[in-house]
Amino acid sequence: MKHWRLALSFAIFFPCATLSAQSASSTAKAPIAAPAPIASAATAEIAQRRFHDPVYKISFDYPANWNFTKRDHEISTFRLDARTAVRTTLMRAVVSMPENPFPDSTFSGAYLYFSVTPHRNDAVCARQAAPAVEGRRGAVSEIAGISFAHGHDEQRAICIVQRDEVYTTLRHGACYRFDLAINNFCGGAVSGVRDITPKELDAVRSRLEAILATVRFDAK
Repeated sequence: MKHWRLALSFAIFFPCATLSAQSASSTAKAPIAAPAPIASAATAEIAQRRFHDPVYKISFDYPANWNFTKRDHEISTFRLDARTAVRTTLMRAVVSMPENPFPDSTFSGAYLYFSVTPHRNDAVCARQAAPAVEGRRGAVSEIAGISFAHGHDEQRAICIVQRDEVYTTLRHGACYRFDLAINNFCGGAVSGVRDITPKELDAVRSRLEAILATVRFDAK
C-alpha cells in the first residue's frame, strides 16, 4: 500500500513540476517592450532641416525647431543686426533660436544670417567682416574648406546689447556673408534683470557655430 501511494504521489508531482518549469522558462524568454522615447527640446534639435540656395549654390542645415525664413522683417531685421553690410547686400536666409535658454538673464535673441553682395572684389568683401587696419591682416576662418575673413561688430549702450560675428568670402564675383548675431538688453539698474554671463553667451554662440559648421558649397 505504501508503495502504491508513493508511486501515485510521484506521478502527480512530476508532471506539475515539469509544467511549472516550462512556464517559468517561457516567462523568462518573453521579450520586454522598450519604453517610449521622451520628447524634449534637446532631442527636438537633433532633427535637421536643410536650406539650399539654388542661385548661389550653397547649403546649410539647421535644427528643425528653429525659426527660418528667406524674407527680412519676419523674424528679425537684417540691417539692424548686420550693420557692416553694404546697401546692395541681399539677405538670402535667416534662422533664429526659438526659445530663451536663459529666461532670467538679459538675453533676447540669436540669429544666423546668410547674405550675398553681388559684384564685389576680395578687398571690399573682406572689409565687411573686418575693416582694414594698416599693417595688420584680419582674422581668417575656414568654413567648408574655404577661407573666410572673420571679424565682429558690437553695439554698446550701458552694456553690450548686440554682438555680431561676421564671416565673408568672395566667390564667383559675389561676397558671401554669414552673420552670427546675439542680442541682449541692458540689465542691472536699468531693467532689474541679471546680465547674461560670458559662459551663457558662449553656449548660445556654440549653437550658432554648429549651424555654420554644416555649410556646404555645391560641387561644380
